[in-house]
Amino acid sequence: MCCAAATAPAEDAVFFFNPESSIDSYATLKTAFDTYLAPLGPYVFQPFNVRATFEQALAQNSRGVYMLSGWHYGEIKGRQSLDAVLVGVSKGAFLQRKILSAKDVADVSALKGVTVAGTGSEDYLRTLLKQTLGPERHALVDSFKVLSVPKDIDALMAVSFGMAQAAISSEASLQKLAAINPKQHSQLKPLAQSEKAFLLIATVPRSFRQEGAPLVEILEDMDKKPEGVTNLKLLGLDGWKRVETLEAPYSTQLRAP
Repeated sequence: MCCAAATAPAEDAVFFFNPESSIDSYATLKTAFDTYLAPLGPYVFQPFNVRATFEQALAQNSRGVYMLSGWHYGEIKGRQSLDAVLVGVSKGAFLQRKILSAKDVADVSALKGVTVAGTGSEDYLRTLLKQTLGPERHALVDSFKVLSVPKDIDALMAVSFGMAQAAISSEASLQKLAAINPKQHSQLKPLAQSEKAFLLIATVPRSFRQEGAPLVEILEDMDKKPEGVTNLKLLGLDGWKRVETLEAPYSTQLRAP
């Protein structure tokens, strides 16, 4: 009598969406992380380049680790039962600003009616622009046409190519443009900056927190292995910090309702 085949353990996924990361190839990113995770357990990496698809996965799966930008987490933490467990670190910092920059514009007041490029939904971009420019400029933001693009670097390139007159992007994306195309970077003038927000955040559904601890620990320890460091750099990071190790104002800010 033949015995039944053993059931393979179900795979838990690391889901990723961050339009600020300027990733060149999602296929390469997935292969790199799948290769890294495979020897460590039944884990896979699932990157997304469309926000709605990522949020659909979040709504449908109560397991896994979800990596998303600080701004994105701030938007959804009130309507999702997510706990932030890790924050990404780059060059020793875990916070960054959004910068509004423009070409051939002297100051913010000259932006009336222009097209502003950025990542995210139109509602999100208008909210971000209003926060960045302050209440006295809400009418100005209402006059903007908003061009939503997949990645921060696309927003900056849209200005260079005349598809938009201004872009709102992360500091890191501006630094990347300076590295790959100094001439285009030199044509952009920073006009305003947002308050600082967190870099990439790793979160888990609250119901999965205890069971997901081993996977979170694997991610936290990536900077201890050369191949882990290589993969972190694909995300624009040098490592992770545990949320509970942050100073109280920051850990409190990340705590979901």
